[in-house]
Amino acid sequence: MLGLNGFGHRKKPRSFEYKPRYFDSELQERENRRRAILGENYDVEDDSYRPGLLIREHRMRRMQGQARRAQKQGKVTLIRTVIFVLLVFTILWLATTYFGQSLEKR
Repeated sequence: MLGLNGFGHRKKPRSFEYKPRYFDSELQERENRRRAILGENYDVEDDSYRPGLLIREHRMRRMQGQARRAQKQGKVTLIRTVIFVLLVFTILWLATTYFGQSLEKR
């Protein structure tokens, strides 16, 4: 009545209930065999699946490839720069040599 019906009573929050939707019998058998062999307290060192492993590996391969390409591109850029500078100096030398000779003949 007038919003006072729950004055001293509060509802409890809903509790978390996890109900698995899929049960892998082979995985359970492997776990049982491991526990039988290694005992109850063992560390799982199974590399068959780790969440996010493929994403991290792909990212690392991509980063390594980019680093390799950047290093290769840096070498190519240096070679191009050296060739360009040599060409400019050669053209300037040839121009001054032949232009200087033509001025002396006049």
